[in-house]
Amino acid sequence: MSKADQDKWDERYGAGAFAERTHPSALLNDWIARLPPGQALDLACGAGRNALLLARNGFEVTAVDISAAGLERARCAAREAAVEIDWRQHDLDEPLAVTGNFQVICLFRYLNQPLIRRLPELLAPGGMLLVEEHLAAHQGQLESPIAGPSNPAFLIAPGELGALLEGLTVLHQEEGVVTDPDGRHVALSRFVGKNDQGTQ
Repeated sequence: MSKADQDKWDERYGAGAFAERTHPSALLNDWIARLPPGQALDLACGAGRNALLLARNGFEVTAVDISAAGLERARCAAREAAVEIDWRQHDLDEPLAVTGNFQVICLFRYLNQPLIRRLPELLAPGGMLLVEEHLAAHQGQLESPIAGPSNPAFLIAPGELGALLEGLTVLHQEEGVVTDPDGRHVALSRFVGKNDQGTQ
């Protein structure tokens, strides 16, 4: 992202954008009890809704986002929840400034193909990766409009996510229109995979 992108997101979060979206990802909520315990990495964490769920469930969480304003909102939420999270401001278009292997990695609704390809390298043996991206789909699938970006640069093609992560064991994969907890219809590509390399 450019400095202009960072300023855009800081302005949005500073103006209260997404303040009502405190619910975690439905995908993460569905899988939280099945994830291996340990260190978790939440990328493009925004205001921290998914990082907070991970921390409340005992994970040692590192959460990364480009927006200082989003991270400040996340820090406030973490203090209110009495959980410790390592919040880091970082441009995810640049090399990822984390070391070590993670038992869980989450990337939700931020499309960056080079980053997605690299994520399996950061998984510990037996670690699990959860990715959710806005899917290129026609508005005509529903009478109600589909929420999310309209710019094709921010939409993943059908089948693309699985191809980017073909080295992982697929535990769950789906594409289609779903309803978010706030009632909005969204077209999503969802993937849960496991690093079986190095495991018995």
